[in-house]
Amino acid sequence: MFELDQMIAEQLTQVSLSSAIQVRVGANNAFGVTASTMVPLMQMFEMGGVYISAGRGAVEIIQAYEAIGVDVSNIQFLDLVSSGVLGGTDVPYPNVTFIDSPIMLESILLRTLYTLRTVNTARNFVILDSLNALSIYNDDRMLAEYLHTFINTFRQREVLSVLLTVPDQTPPLVLANLDTYCTDIVDRGQVVLL
Repeated sequence: MFELDQMIAEQLTQVSLSSAIQVRVGANNAFGVTASTMVPLMQMFEMGGVYISAGRGAVEIIQAYEAIGVDVSNIQFLDLVSSGVLGGTDVPYPNVTFIDSPIMLESILLRTLYTLRTVNTARNFVILDSLNALSIYNDDRMLAEYLHTFINTFRQREVLSVLLTVPDQTPPLVLANLDTYCTDIVDRGQVVLL
């Protein structure tokens, strides 16, 4: 039986739609912390949104949520992983879109904006999972600049940004810029207001 971290849900009540939340996870607790962040947004705050999967394929993420009894059919998934896998784009989920490569940062942003137009909820979030995965494929400076654009683009549109990262697997420059750009930090279950 999976239990959500209620402390995260309680502390999420302190953030606004124009916030950018950095969620720091460990390699061994990433799904638990991510679910404890996303499920309250969907259920308690009745938000919809876009989940950008750069570390694992969208199907794997959807199936993990299904396994704990969480319906994510109203969340749109942008999969940056599976398009390079033979047969990876042949999936039974209509809420999955593929982007050819995790190095196409501008394409990711544009596709996210387009996808948000199709979401029919009043309040929305964008989850980027994960920065350490994107840092494998992208130059540190380019990724840091992209994060600035990403966060400010959604802040202006009052879309909550949630950026997942494993700190010890993320380049220091990217992590430092993320600390500067984000308004809140969830650190393995702790929200620290900046």
